[in-house]
Amino acid sequence: MTEITINTAQNVAINFRPASLGERIVAFIIDMAIKMAYVFAVLYLMYEVFHLQRLLNSLDSWEQGVVMFALFIPFIFYTLFFESWTNGQTIGKRIMKIRVVKIEGYQACFSDYFSRWLFRLVDIYILSGLPAILGIIFSSKSQRLGDMVTDTTVISLKSNVKLNHRFLNDLSDEYVVTFPTVLRLSDHDMNIIKKAYNTAIIQNDVLMINELVSKIEEVTTIKNHQLNSHQFIQTVINDFNHLTSR
Repeated sequence: MTEITINTAQNVAINFRPASLGERIVAFIIDMAIKMAYVFAVLYLMYEVFHLQRLLNSLDSWEQGVVMFALFIPFIFYTLFFESWTNGQTIGKRIMKIRVVKIEGYQACFSDYFSRWLFRLVDIYILSGLPAILGIIFSSKSQRLGDMVTDTTVISLKSNVKLNHRFLNDLSDEYVVTFPTVLRLSDHDMNIIKKAYNTAIIQNDVLMINELVSKIEEVTTIKNHQLNSHQFIQTVINDFNHLTSR
């Protein structure tokens, strides 16, 4: 499967494998099972436990509609709530290790998740999912209509993501190493750093980035006083790659 390159706000290009159609369908089934379980639980409590039939029958049709809508708000807004609250994942997506991301690298905002949720009516429900399936299969970035409108896609977090710094490409022999003690890091250490940095960027996890900086400084004895956290990590990676490639 072709990879999707996401250029982040930190000037880092990350290659991801798009979530497969099967992964997205399984995530959808898991989420639908959770929503249906909620519906059955509500109906059971209403009619079998609290016996609210008589109370509902005493209301007019408009009032009954308001009550039912209020009860089923979690069912209706399930996807919107979880994707906006957990940065692009519902319970099903989390289980399948897939996530909604912005293609240009910025963190998706509530309006993006709202538009994706709104277009589910066309993508999934009105035409039994056919537009979504065709879009995921035939679009170059595995996007359904809701993804195309918001410039998002769904990626797999199970794949080995690849981090590429634009300024790392075509480094010349004249490249000046800033932190020579990065050689205290092993190849294994550097792979962990890259993966952790990838994850922190996608999840916009400032705490993880700061912890990563502290760990690098501890192992390499580097004392960084000039670069911000992103510049520091990127420079460490550049220095390591340059020194170990000679």
